[in-house]
Amino acid sequence: MFEVDLRGLVCPMPLIRLKKVLVEQRDVAEFKLLLSDRGALKDVPAFCHQAGLDAEVSKDEETLIIWVKRRQNTIEQDKI
Repeated sequence: MFEVDLRGLVCPMPLIRLKKVLVEQRDVAEFKLLLSDRGALKDVPAFCHQAGLDAEVSKDEETLIIWVKRRQNTIEQDKI
């Protein structure tokens, strides 16, 4: 699991950073995104759906959390 701290960033930066991390961390299957921008709760899962990734939204008292998981076939395609 790779943790990505995106707190303090506002749209569209969390999504841009996520895309960058996905490219840089090709071997990582799970990501924990820490966010403060409520707009990301809609934007990030929508992007993940389009990109063939799974996304699950949760939150603690102060931080919004989105768990992003690569599907197995997505990981295998990235390695080709």
